Amino acid sequence: MSASLLTYRPWIERKGEGKTSCHSSFPLSSTLPFLLLLLMFSQQAAAQTQYPWPVPPFDQQHVISGVFGEYRGPSNPHFHDGTDVPHPDGQPIYAVADARVTDIDPNGINAYVRTERFAYVHVVPNPGLALGDSVFVGETIIGTVVSGQGHVHFKDGLPGSEINAIRPGGGFMPYDDPWPPVVSDVRFKLQETGQRLEADALTGGVEITFHVEEVNAPSGSTGAGFNNGAYIVGYRVLSRDQQTVIHLPGDDGVQFRFDTIPSDAYVHYVFDPDQASTSRHVYRVTNQLTQLDVWDTSEVPPGDYTVEVFAEDTRGNRTSAFVDVTVTDIDISPPPAPTLLAITQEQGLPTAMWTGSEADDLAGFRVYGSSDLSNWLPVLNEAEVPGDTRSAVLPVVDGSDIYYYIAAADSTIPANVSSPSDVYGVADMGSSSHVLIVDGFDRTEGSGSWNEPVHPFAALHGQALGAAHYSFDTVANEQVASGAIDLAAYDAVVWMLGDESTADETFSATEQQVVRAYLDGGGKLFVSGSEIGWDLGSRGSAADKAFLNDYLKVNYAGDDSESYTVGGLEGTLFEGLAFGYGTSPYTEDWPDYFTPTAGGIAILRYGNGRTAGVAYAGTFGAGTTPGKVAVLGLPFETISGSSTRADVMQRIMAQLFGQPTPVETVDVVPERFALSAAYPTPFRDVLHLELSIPQIRHVRVVVYDVLGRSVARISEGMLSAGHHKLTWQPEGLARGTYFIRLEGNGVTDTRTVTYLR
Repeated sequence: MSASLLTYRPWIERKGEGKTSCHSSFPLSSTLPFLLLLLMFSQQAAAQTQYPWPVPPFDQQHVISGVFGEYRGPSNPHFHDGTDVPHPDGQPIYAVADARVTDIDPNGINAYVRTERFAYVHVVPNPGLALGDSVFVGETIIGTVVSGQGHVHFKDGLPGSEINAIRPGGGFMPYDDPWPPVVSDVRFKLQETGQRLEADALTGGVEITFHVEEVNAPSGSTGAGFNNGAYIVGYRVLSRDQQTVIHLPGDDGVQFRFDTIPSDAYVHYVFDPDQASTSRHVYRVTNQLTQLDVWDTSEVPPGDYTVEVFAEDTRGNRTSAFVDVTVTDIDISPPPAPTLLAITQEQGLPTAMWTGSEADDLAGFRVYGSSDLSNWLPVLNEAEVPGDTRSAVLPVVDGSDIYYYIAAADSTIPANVSSPSDVYGVADMGSSSHVLIVDGFDRTEGSGSWNEPVHPFAALHGQALGAAHYSFDTVANEQVASGAIDLAAYDAVVWMLGDESTADETFSATEQQVVRAYLDGGGKLFVSGSEIGWDLGSRGSAADKAFLNDYLKVNYAGDDSESYTVGGLEGTLFEGLAFGYGTSPYTEDWPDYFTPTAGGIAILRYGNGRTAGVAYAGTFGAGTTPGKVAVLGLPFETISGSSTRADVMQRIMAQLFGQPTPVETVDVVPERFALSAAYPTPFRDVLHLELSIPQIRHVRVVVYDVLGRSVARISEGMLSAGHHKLTWQPEGLARGTYFIRLEGNGVTDTRTVTYLR
């Protein structure tokens, strides 16, 4: 950096240091008296409500690429607590006000300098600045933009008291914004069940969501922000002629106003975790900031109304969207979904157990079966499984491994049907070894990477076991904890935890006790999950750590492996194995890594050398019968490709059952062009697809309705030979039957799915 870029004037002696990040509170420097700092802030806040831009030319408006209060997620969801001003990497950032340097951190991408009430983040600090030095508006170079960031994240306000830097009448000046926000995709949902409602059939407590793009630069501007969040968001309910206000929440309909930054604890009260992302701001406009709320349609007579949703920027530009709606007293609410507890074999027949779905108008249950997780058949209906039933012997579907889910139906004609349960499977391969799959993944709906209320992950484990020719049953972990299922009745146990973490617990104290007894008696256990070490080893009690070390045979080493490739170690059954993971059916962003405890051996390593998997053979605790355990620090279901999962599972079973030599690697190149899976179906929000491509080719995945019309294109482009996964989230389509067709070089394959909406 040249001397001309180091302009500064020392004011007081250099003192202290502290830390911060782009989205966390700044600790105050311990060396500047706190009361003095508050006094300076209050005086400056009163005297200087406006300030120039931190990049030249200081007196001209610049593009903004991130605004105050917008959403950051779904990973690490939080409110954006500053304003992003694009600026080239390595270029200088200048002070916006005369002040003293109160905090500096030169480390990482969130390097920053704080000058009293202002903070400049993603900035390599000027090496000529130190704590206590003075900076001067438009003269002092605070630092330069961190490589790879391309912007400065500017904060106005002391830690925890940040205010909007483009607020009305204050902040950056000049700032002119004649472009109104863009409002779209208004949706209605029955908040109690999450059921999507049509605008012409609203009932009960209705949640309203809509998408906002805050445009703050003309079209074509470099770095312009067209996906930013709004300054003001609200809604009203009007008469159909829009002349009378029927329902007016908040302050004249305003629900959210971002003058100050809310606590991140409320981020999903403001933004919909099922739809919102950093580049898509979807507001739950019927909520209040600190609590869930609804438009209670029972408070108005059935009839026709108009819902107005609106968004406004800091310069008073408002956009409204008007949606004609009909409130009805017709029952369109399905009963709650049942919770599937077990699919087991009883006297050679699949038997299901479930709970839940209590409703006054519950008629019974519908059961669907499949042998491939793609083509689902109704096998039982509510007449055969009435509402007082909580278990049933299931018809056998063709196939060696069979999968089922259950839905509840009410007595309305036609019946309202609940969303489906989890998908569980069962298999009788005629093998001598019988495996139990335990579904311990309860972390859903906004608290982790998977945001759906149900999942098919136990079935993906079942598919892998079935491909390895092992018989299996599937149960929920609650069945194990309650004692309804005896682990000792099985030759091995596969315990899946996904990204289950501290809130829902990976292994509760009761589950630990059951697993200890099973391993003490010589049991064989395979456990996979991304937060086992974090929950038990980092955040757990002494008993949790002892269970992790003494029974799972691992020490927690870290919460982020920083690698998404895994390979097998030489001399183990996993030698020659290599796979990727963590992108589908959900993004895994914090996979654990371990070190083995005494007797344990590393069997799998991440691409950077950290340990991903550990195995152990020997006695446990006070037991005298040798048992075995294998632990994987990532979710098994996120391993890429069904054939790769089958290969990994086959090797795990060989490890547990003592196969003396490595198994053959399953050929990962498919033999035929196919849309090999589409699940779950019926589905409500997201459909998962698996493609088998035998050789590189240009492919399309197209959605057709029952009239043969193309209604959506999921994907198009060149795909390499192998197995590929896609997800599809329909927008603007009615509920009903659709055909998903894979097309390529004159070859097609089609799957039928049902969209519940």
